[in-house]
Amino acid sequence: MRSPALVLLCCLVAAWPVLAADGIRTERVHFKAGSTGATVTGRLHGNQDVDYLLGAKAGQHMSVQLHSDNPQNYFNILPPGSEEALFVGSSSGGRFDGTLPDTGDYRIRVYLMRAAARRGEQANYSLKVQIGGGHPQSAAPKHDFADSLAGGPDFWEVSGVAAGDALNLRREPTSKAGVIVAMRNGTVLRNHGCEMHGGQRWCQVSMRDDPQRRGWVAGHYLRESSQ
Repeated sequence: MRSPALVLLCCLVAAWPVLAADGIRTERVHFKAGSTGATVTGRLHGNQDVDYLLGAKAGQHMSVQLHSDNPQNYFNILPPGSEEALFVGSSSGGRFDGTLPDTGDYRIRVYLMRAAARRGEQANYSLKVQIGGGHPQSAAPKHDFADSLAGGPDFWEVSGVAAGDALNLRREPTSKAGVIVAMRNGTVLRNHGCEMHGGQRWCQVSMRDDPQRRGWVAGHYLRESSQ
């Protein structure tokens, strides 16, 4: 017969750690009964990486948000059976919202950027994960960021980029596309509409003062401009 303390401990654990062959620690995320999400906390030091593993079905909507005390702390999302990330946090930010393309185990890999890891930096973080059915438009957050797939304001403003960093205007709606120009917070851009690509929202924009510079940016870093 299990002791009450042991039963309570089992109920409180949200993720079980396993050390993978490549040295990346893996933790299986479990949702409590009746819940569609979970929040896990952790700490990184140097080159330590953690994969949070959870199963999902094609067509489900997943949102992931990272809060950390180190601005060089990011996460990637790897689809089932692949090392090619469908979301790269270092170029797209600390939040993912998208529809999942395949059924299977997804890996949310939390890491420090290479330079920070080499310096032996640390990060204390929390990762909030939610998985549900489709992504109903009525459930979209009510704020002035670029979170609609069409329409919106005439102009966006670059916002939320980390200090010393820049938002890349790319030739195609993917983080692998060529960079046209890098832009700082406050840059005003003309809106040409937003679309979902690779599980994240991309917006087609052009430079207000140079309309020939036209391309795609991650919608998470845009908000409605007052100009």
